[in-house]
Amino acid sequence: MATAKEVKRLLTWCRPCRSLRGPQCRAFAALVPGVSQVDNNSDFLGKKPHRKHPGILRLPHVRLPQALANAAQLLLLERPFRSVEKQVQALTNYLWSRHLPVEPEELQRRAADLEKKFLESQDSTQTEEKLRGAVLHALRRTTYHWQKLSYNEELSLIYMAARLDGGFAAVFRVFHEIQARVPEFQPQTLMDFGSGTGSVAWAAHSTWGQSLREYVCVDSSAAMLGLAEKLLKGPV
Repeated sequence: MATAKEVKRLLTWCRPCRSLRGPQCRAFAALVPGVSQVDNNSDFLGKKPHRKHPGILRLPHVRLPQALANAAQLLLLERPFRSVEKQVQALTNYLWSRHLPVEPEELQRRAADLEKKFLESQDSTQTEEKLRGAVLHALRRTTYHWQKLSYNEELSLIYMAARLDGGFAAVFRVFHEIQARVPEFQPQTLMDFGSGTGSVAWAAHSTWGQSLREYVCVDSSAAMLGLAEKLLKGPV
């Protein structure tokens, strides 16, 4: 258990230190490698308040298009799930925990390093078969096992409930900044590879609906494409 003195010292370290300026601040920042620190004396904002800096765009509160929200709610009502909140949370946690698959070249490099390590640390008389087995065992134990997600109709609906609004908001923000920075850009076609629920098409239509004439959505899941089509058509 921490003593009162230790707690006091911890609170002292947690308070912002106002006496560090200029070179002292930069020296302190050197203790945290990889984190760049900005010296406020450099006037990098050009004497403009942070909230009025031209690099900050004022994006209004993002909401799903009403037609999209209505269609999504209707689809969930038509097929109610047991413990839908738990399923949505479980899928969200799983998606956040996923990593990119290891590239074949990286896997070969790891295997070569492990083989070299085993040859240096173990009996050099071991057979090639045993060495290969030891390397494969170590790779399985230390390499992330990426697996493809197969979206059926039920999992597609769970994904929609979990990610439709967040996915739309993220893409809409990007499109909003493009439109604000390059107003003359008026796309006429859109291709979304890995389109999922079609949120990119909805965000693009909300931004460039006057110029877009063709939308192409590609996804490996037939169930997800069917869901995107139902969202597009809306209540029948």
